[in-house]
Amino acid sequence: MSRYFPTLSFHSKAHQIAIAMIACSVFQGLLGHSGAHWLLFAPTKTLFGLEIWRPFTSLFIAISPPEIIFGTLIIYSIGGMLERRWSTKRFLAVALGIPLIAQVLVLTLTLVTPSTFAGALYPGARQVITTLWIIFGLVAHFSHERLNFWGTPITGKTFALIGLGFVVLSAVFSGVLPVLPELLTALLCYLYMYRHRAMRFKHQLALRYYDWKLKKLKSRTNLRVIKGSRVDDDDEEEEEEDKDEPGPQIH
Repeated sequence: MSRYFPTLSFHSKAHQIAIAMIACSVFQGLLGHSGAHWLLFAPTKTLFGLEIWRPFTSLFIAISPPEIIFGTLIIYSIGGMLERRWSTKRFLAVALGIPLIAQVLVLTLTLVTPSTFAGALYPGARQVITTLWIIFGLVAHFSHERLNFWGTPITGKTFALIGLGFVVLSAVFSGVLPVLPELLTALLCYLYMYRHRAMRFKHQLALRYYDWKLKKLKSRTNLRVIKGSRVDDDDEEEEEEDKDEPGPQIH
């Protein structure tokens, strides 16, 4: 049980992020009664109002009690396991870096169509939760580990797809724009985890291309690859004279 429910601790960065999310969410909730949303991510205000703190502070903001409770549990447990499995530096780079990159993409879209994002406000804790959920599932998938989801054993790939499903269903019922940062976050998570396989696929394509080019060259020049043998087997006199010289090779 301790594997899935780590002991209470505030020394790891994942646990500190969970506590910070509770504190910042409650603070923003109190500010919200007066109509102030200083900590939420607002693309237009970030760009044109130079309120550059919003992408960072929003990562610690959840806007409903269930989101705060379950988000804290996910960050505390799954985030803690990822941090122990990786290093603190890599954990922070992934857990906070991927959501920030997604917000940069939103800011880029805001430059193109500022009217689309006028008045838009995003709580970033959902992006952190989505990142940890999908990344944890894919890490288990690549390690061939089985996970326990509410008493049901599932694969890591299925676990990651459940996290993706939450985001997609939110887009179906709420629209794409309200959950755009989470959709971009989910996409970046898959790109990050499958980057090595993409590089291997690219390398295999390059090898096949060079092999095709070599075969095409040989077919045009009527050359053949010879390794450690003489070219003319019929001319024994030339074999005697050149027996110490290696035959021509194609490199």
